[in-house]
Amino acid sequence: MEWNRTMDNTILVVEDDPELQEVLTLNLQNAGYRVMRAGTVRQAEQLVNSSVPQLIVLDWMLPDTPGLTFARKLRSERRTAAVPIILLTGRSGESDKITGLEAGADDYLYKPLRERELRARVASLLRLRRAMVALESRQRELESANAALNEAQAALVRAGKLASVGTLAAGLAHEINNPLSYIKAGARSLVRSLEEIGRLCPSAAGAAPAGLAEAIADAREVATEMLEGSQRLERIAGDLRVIASPDAPADEAVDPKEAVESAFLLARSRFPALPRLELEVEPGPPIESVGRLLTQGLLPVVENAVQVSGPGGLITVRIRQLNVGVEISIQDSGP
Repeated sequence: MEWNRTMDNTILVVEDDPELQEVLTLNLQNAGYRVMRAGTVRQAEQLVNSSVPQLIVLDWMLPDTPGLTFARKLRSERRTAAVPIILLTGRSGESDKITGLEAGADDYLYKPLRERELRARVASLLRLRRAMVALESRQRELESANAALNEAQAALVRAGKLASVGTLAAGLAHEINNPLSYIKAGARSLVRSLEEIGRLCPSAAGAAPAGLAEAIADAREVATEMLEGSQRLERIAGDLRVIASPDAPADEAVDPKEAVESAFLLARSRFPALPRLELEVEPGPPIESVGRLLTQGLLPVVENAVQVSGPGGLITVRIRQLNVGVEISIQDSGP
């Protein structure tokens, strides 16, 4: 047996008759093909395992295994399922031809061999094989292009949704700012008025009613919190405009301790009493971030910790310095 490792245009001839094998080999080589030769199925299997040919000329009758059995095996394996097979036989009956086709043969050559017919059938099957390979390659390209198109379409849909969210956020920010300006101005005026009332009370004629000073102090605290809350809402409205804008907010020097404290201050608006807070801060420089967005990112974690700990619980926040920034860990005493 002999074979060539270069498999372009290579044909495997499986024929146990040495003279016929030589005739087939010379005829195909003269037509420009590379030829591998085998006299048994075992030899042919060794060649195919090393290098899959482009076409196989297979004798019906072989000394070790019938050619039809080998054809069925070739068709059952993925590596060789698409390799064209020409069955070489002296059987010309219609039932034999059907049997060969059922076994996996693509074409027939009848003995005695006609050299011109051999070259014509081989060339025809190889053209068909090349067309099928090109078609499969084109199909894979179309599938890849279709997948890319679907991905691009999905990206456009997501971009459209984000654009809608941005438009909504911009409109919402605008609508929030209008009443917010009244609340902010009113809270500021209320703080000043309460300070003036507190200043005038001692000089007023007669003794001040019992508890007036405490009431004024409580009102002043509420008004101050309203003012701080309106300022936070103003920053949130600004963040909504950031969502609507393609430009990201500029980084600034942020003290992570202040961001944590601001998150706990915001949590007070939802919970009447907070757990005890222990803050452990490892000294270090500020980080580059956006302070209000960092606080908003911490807020859901803080609120969850407050809720599960309860007023008598404990929340421990640790800020640790890292080479690339800081690590903020929040541990609560809840279940």
